[in-house]
Amino acid sequence: MSGDDDTTAAEASLRRAVEQLCGDGPGDGSEAAQEAVQALADGSGKAWTPEQETQIRAMVDQIRKLRDLNRPGGGWWRRRRERRARERLVNMMMASGPELLNEAELRHWKNHALVELMLKFMDTAMKQDETVETLARIEALNAVTYEDYQRAKKALADREQKRAEPIR
Repeated sequence: MSGDDDTTAAEASLRRAVEQLCGDGPGDGSEAAQEAVQALADGSGKAWTPEQETQIRAMVDQIRKLRDLNRPGGGWWRRRRERRARERLVNMMMASGPELLNEAELRHWKNHALVELMLKFMDTAMKQDETVETLARIEALNAVTYEDYQRAKKALADREQKRAEPIR
């Protein structure tokens, strides 16, 4: 399957999810939304070998586990699990190289952003203008590259740093 086929499948799944969320299709949209998230995770626009794809998915899963464990509270057991998860992620990162790590980080961010976007509309039917806006945001999300992601992340960090500087 080529990169264009992956993109088309992802867009079709996303459109179906959005249509179901706005009430145009059968069902509640949750299955279509899960399909859309999976299609987005699978379609990266670059042809990876099966081994690389497996490494990327494992790193995305490890990033997700680490972020889940990295929250306040939980005691010594969670800190221990977090330390071990961090060590496993570092080992994966060192074994795979920077290109696969960048792809894993981008996929994790895209999945998280898409889930947030879909959750925004899960409890109510979408209006037509919200459907158009959501589809535009999904297409923009699909088009993001790692370089775009890093630029936006840096700009946000710079803005936060300026905000945190004391006024003289």
